[in-house]
This record gives sequence, structure tokens and C-alpha cells, in this order.
Amino acid sequence: MLRWYFLNDLHWEIIRFYKCMRKCRREHDNVVFSIMLKACCELRDFDEGRKLHCLVVKMGSPDSYVLTGLVDMYAKCGKIGCSREVFDEIVDHNVVSWTSMIAGYVQNDCSEEGLILFNRMREALVESNQYTLGSLVTACGKLGALHQGKWVHGYAIKKGIDFNSCLVTALVDMYVKCAVIKDARSVFDELSCIDLVSWTAMIVGYSQSGHPTEALKLFIKGKCDGFLPNSTTAASVLSACAQLGNLNLGRSVHALGIQLEIEDNAVGNALVDMYAKCLAIEDAKLVFEKTMEKDVISWNSMISGYSRNGCVSEALKLFNRMRFNSYPPDAITVVGVLSVCASQGVLQTGCSLHAYSVQEGFMANVYVGTALLNLYAKCGDAKSAREIFDGMDDKSTITWSSMISGYGMQGESSILHSRLDLGQVAARRLLDLHPTESCYYVLLSNLYASDGRWFEANQVRELMIRRRLSKSPGHSLVEMETDTDLFSAYVHNLVEETYLVSVMFPCSVCGRGLDLILCETGDACRNT
Repeated sequence: MLRWYFLNDLHWEIIRFYKCMRKCRREHDNVVFSIMLKACCELRDFDEGRKLHCLVVKMGSPDSYVLTGLVDMYAKCGKIGCSREVFDEIVDHNVVSWTSMIAGYVQNDCSEEGLILFNRMREALVESNQYTLGSLVTACGKLGALHQGKWVHGYAIKKGIDFNSCLVTALVDMYVKCAVIKDARSVFDELSCIDLVSWTAMIVGYSQSGHPTEALKLFIKGKCDGFLPNSTTAASVLSACAQLGNLNLGRSVHALGIQLEIEDNAVGNALVDMYAKCLAIEDAKLVFEKTMEKDVISWNSMISGYSRNGCVSEALKLFNRMRFNSYPPDAITVVGVLSVCASQGVLQTGCSLHAYSVQEGFMANVYVGTALLNLYAKCGDAKSAREIFDGMDDKSTITWSSMISGYGMQGESSILHSRLDLGQVAARRLLDLHPTESCYYVLLSNLYASDGRWFEANQVRELMIRRRLSKSPGHSLVEMETDTDLFSAYVHNLVEETYLVSVMFPCSVCGRGLDLILCETGDACRNT
């Protein structure tokens, strides 16, 4: 009866029936223990599994299947130390017990220990099977150990081990994580019988490796071959659609998911991200609001979507709603909201997030540090930006660029160290890359002016006029009492060492620039 329950995946019924059985019979055999331990593994029921361990010790004479079941149960319940203690008690280790212990290490993020144990297994002259090598390949993928992963792959070929779906999927995943997508596809193509798991693994690999077109091609081909996606497949295909901005296919996958009743959180979050990246923010909002059990990823996806679509106010409101609903923000949330604050100069909220990041230990995250630095730089606080920069242990290219850009916005760059030659090279390179951006013309002109090279400065200004470029050269965002206003200071060279400074605020009528008393729109706002 217990075996029948197990074969039909009725694991709770196994536990219930076993408790009834104990009321009638005190003695148990190893078969009962084995089935019960497997049920505890599936349910991750540590308490019941520990009680069984006590009974096993009390009854005495457990066979290798029971001991291996205990190894597996403790590993699946996250008690890898207890699992190893039981493993060391086994006198005659077979391939199943070795594999269970290796898999336990890999599942509990102890991949190095798993590889070390495999070397001991080889020393004991125990031959590996598909599942042993599958766990080893998974360990190599987690460690990014491509060399060791290739060795395991070659070892499997040399030993003539049958490449089942489990092993192939692990190899595909390992090569993807090691950024060798061509080798992943080669392994996939060698599989004699492709199934849902291997098909999904390859799609995930393409999507995560920046090959969205290939992911969609494989998805469409598999669909034609009769494969129906699961939640992982759907989420990966939606991610590929988001990367390509393919709204039509994204909607089709959404419809297919509804038809197949694939509506878990992973798919919901992928849908929000896809619609947001395809500029269909209302659809993203609709999916988000329909998600019953929102997690932090759901909130992050929607906040990021609002930010990406220029809906700054909505992003900040959603962030406040997230906190009100007792969802603690993580580092990704902080980065998203800081980006919104930087784009609008909302310094007060940004400073609050700075304090929260210090409290939660997020400052070690390079993305959080860079986002904070960028916020202070755009709000005109170069000193605070530099303090953040100097306090970061790890700095990315974006971190350095943000700090340099911050100094540039404050006029303290390419002049701070009197490297005018370097500044000239950098500014001219920027003109080549962005010939229609007026700010770089002004930077180069001011650079020449600071060195007294008025002829070159005027040449750059005249070139800017000829190209009809009139956009403001740079600005800082200043948070006012009522709203965030744009404050720009223009410095125009009239004659040698003579400057006129004009200040521009948004016009209260048209919302565009008001230079002294005359708005850009002309007579319509002249009285203002």
C-alpha cells in the first residue's frame, strides 16, 4: 500500500498511512523505511525524517538503501552536515550512495566538496553513472569551471556512458554558464531524442546568453514538433521577446500561457518585463495588478518598467506602495528607484535610500554604489558623489564613467589637472561620436577659452551655430519645495574675459524655457 502511494506521488498519504500503521504494528522493515525516507525527501519534511532516523538506529541492521535514503533526505532538507555523518557510517559504499552524497553537496552550494568527493570515489574504484556525472557537470557549471566540465564531458564519452536527458541538460547548462553557447548547441544537437527538459534548457541558454533570436527560432521549431512549454520555457521566451522588443510574439506567448494555464510568478514577472520593454506599460500594469502573490521581483519589474517608460511619478508611488505593503526592497529595488530619483533630481528620497542601503548592507553592491554616485552627481553634489566613489571597494567601468561624467557636469573634469591636451582629444572624440549633441561643442569651446585660446573657442561656437544646435550644454537637477525644477546656467563668451550669465526656469504657462523675461515660445508667453 505504501509503495502504491509512492508510485502515484501521494507523499502526504504515505506519511498519514505510516502513522496509522504504527498504531497497529511496532516493528518495521527496511522497505518501509526506504519508502518513508523517499516521501520525506519529496516533502522536505526534516522533522519526520529525523524521527525515522531515530527508529532506524533503534531497530538496528539498516541496509545500504536505508542509509542512502537518510543521506538523500538530510541533503534535500538542507542539512548537509548530517548527510555527511550518515554517509561516513556506510561500510560498503556503492555508486548510489556516492552519487547521493555528491548530489547533496552540489544541491547545497558546496560544489567544490562534491568534486573532491568524486576524486575519492575514483580512488575507491567505483564506476560513475549518468547521474553521478550529471551532478559533477552541474557543479562545474555553478563554479564556472569550464576546464573541469570539459574533462567530465570527455570522461563520459571515454567510458561509453549513455547521454540521457538529465546528463545532456546538465552539459548544456554548464556550457551556457561558462559562456560557450556553441558547445552547448553541439551537445544539444547530438541528443538522439529531444525532450521538453533539454529543449527548455537550450532556450534558456540562448535567452540568458544574449542570443534572443536563436531562442525564438528554437522555440518555434519545438512548438511545430509538438512540444508544449512549461513555465520555465515561457519565461525564457518572454525574456527573448523583451530583448528584441517583439511585442506581437510576446502577446502570442502570453495567450498560449493562459491556454495552458501557465500563470506562476516567474511567467508573470517575465510578462511585466516584456510589456514594459516593448513600451506597452498599461499591459504591464494590468499583468502586475492581476498577480495575486507578488514577490520582490514582481515589484522590481514594475518599478523598472515605469522608470524605463518615463513614468517617474508612478514609479515612486509604486515604491511607496511596496513599502506600505511590507515588501522589503532589495538591492535591485534600490538601484531602480535611485535611477528614477537621479532622472528627476529627487534628492530627498535618494538620501533616504542611501541611509537604507547603509542599514541593509547594500553599499557593498557595485550597482547600488554606482546608482548613488550618479544621483548625487546629477543633483550637483560632486563632493558626496566622490565620497561614495572613494568608499567603493569594487568599481565597474560604469562607476568610473559616472564619476567622470559628474565632474564634467560640474565643470571640474578633462581642467582639474591641467591636462588640456587630453581634454582636447577626448572632446573631439566625443564630437565624432555625437555630432548632434551641443553639450560637447560647448565643453570643447570652454576648454579652449580656459586656456585663452579664443580663436579656437569661437570656431567651435560658430560650427555649433552653423549646425543649428541650440540645446542646453549641461544642467543640474535641483529639488525645490514644491516640485523639481530644471536649473541651467549658461555662460556665453562675449569678449576676452567677459561673461554674461543667464538663468532659465520653466515657464509657468507653457512649461518650456523662460530666459529672463522672454519665453522660447515667443509672444504667447511674453506677459509671463
